[in-house]
Amino acid sequence: MMKLTDREWKEFSFTDIFEIKKGFYNKKPTRTANADIPFLGATDSNNGVTNFLTLGVIEKSSKTGKLPNEPLERKLFPGNAIAVTNNGSVGHAYYQASRFTCSHDINPLYLKDHTMSKPEALFLIPLIEQQGKLFQYARKWRPSRMVNSKIMLPVNDQGQPDYQFMADYELKLLDQKQSKIRSHVKQELANLGSYVYLDDLNAREWSAFALPDMFETERGREKNMKSLIPGSTPLVSAKKINNGVKSFVGNPHKIISAGTITLNNDGDGGAGLAYYQPINFALDTHVTALHSRKRVSPYALQFIAGSLSKQHAVFGHGRSISSPRAQRLKIMLPVNDQGQPDYDYMEQYIKNKMIQKYKKYLEYLGK
Repeated sequence: MMKLTDREWKEFSFTDIFEIKKGFYNKKPTRTANADIPFLGATDSNNGVTNFLTLGVIEKSSKTGKLPNEPLERKLFPGNAIAVTNNGSVGHAYYQASRFTCSHDINPLYLKDHTMSKPEALFLIPLIEQQGKLFQYARKWRPSRMVNSKIMLPVNDQGQPDYQFMADYELKLLDQKQSKIRSHVKQELANLGSYVYLDDLNAREWSAFALPDMFETERGREKNMKSLIPGSTPLVSAKKINNGVKSFVGNPHKIISAGTITLNNDGDGGAGLAYYQPINFALDTHVTALHSRKRVSPYALQFIAGSLSKQHAVFGHGRSISSPRAQRLKIMLPVNDQGQPDYDYMEQYIKNKMIQKYKKYLEYLGK
């Protein structure tokens, strides 16, 4: 096993290692059809991507959305780079394999002495992000400041950055992770059983069911976020990503049992989104827990959460899901011959989807 502690480390200036470029200060264009060039912005998720654009849209874009414009080469950056946010979510770094465009909130970094590989970038990113912690709380990490930053790197016998070690270390780490994932996926496939061919969703009969008839509701209780300490309990909030999980805490006011659906009431553009929670969790005041009135399998609850989330477009923009509105909500679900929710169909539908995805994972990993 390769160990970081077995290596000698040395401090380098960013300017010794990287060519630091400035992002383009432009007005973010709207996405167009068939767009395939990533637009990077000040975000802490989605590998920094906030949009996709076409070459034509990028060529026409400018700081204000009007003329004068700048040359296309000023707005496009080649791949094999690390993009670092210098504003907003300061210090987050992402590897970009292909060409991209970005806002001025991004510092694209390129290795000075050779083309950066993905394994090298994956090794460098956490080291860069460690330095980025110095530039939070409204302190921007613009290129003018980054040139004065330092980074600790493992070195070879000549005292130079040992990029071969960095790449080998990451490839070994990746192999270990993939081995664990492969084992986990195979076990999950064994648990799911066989794929069963089902009627298409459009071929099923559907009916509307009142939310209160199917679930008891419980509003979240975590409101004083400053009083919460880090821990292992997921804190679910009204987010539109990561299954609603905002952080992990150690002293929640109340722990809600696993096997529950959470429904976002408002906030973060996620009003109306629902998630199935597979483990015990804490809940903030902008989310409602839905406790099933009858025993329903986790797979069927995932199906129901997806059906609930279809109403997401109805809410937001100042229209939240208040308690009275929640009591009036209805859910469209496939039904059996008795006109009741067909939980068996819902369960197998989700199992089929999971089987398909897990098999794709194994194909990607080379089984």
